[in-house]
Amino acid sequence: MGDLGSTILIGVAMVLLLGLSVVLQGFRTKRSPMGKVVGIASDVRHNEKLCNNISENRSIGRFKTAAWDKNKESVDFLPVELRTELSDVFESITELNVTIDTSRRLGSTGYVSASDVEKLKAPLVSCKEKLQEWVYANMNNPEYLPKKRSIFRR
Repeated sequence: MGDLGSTILIGVAMVLLLGLSVVLQGFRTKRSPMGKVVGIASDVRHNEKLCNNISENRSIGRFKTAAWDKNKESVDFLPVELRTELSDVFESITELNVTIDTSRRLGSTGYVSASDVEKLKAPLVSCKEKLQEWVYANMNNPEYLPKKRSIFRR
């Protein structure tokens, strides 16, 4: 039984190390410039879908701003026009979220007007396209990719 126990222990240790490696790679990816841009692009896509849901009179949730709020100070590698456009869009989204929160608190159901959402659609589509272009143009640029670290390399 001793050999079987040590084999199982080694197997469990290997699985735990592999899991830890995957988690650490995920953290490195999110902190890299490419990971920051992908996170912002994900929020933009989510917000665009919410705008479409509102236009189709479906239920609405809060718009996402977390990736932008977290990374807006550290995306100076993006073109100035894109940063300005993202800043304007997320400022509008923040204002819309305040309106949604206030209306929910007051128990109102008609808290977001269609005109507010329509104003947001075109800039969201524009930001999404520009972010996709930037990602495609820089996807092989080692300056923006996550750094690969190894315990064997210095």
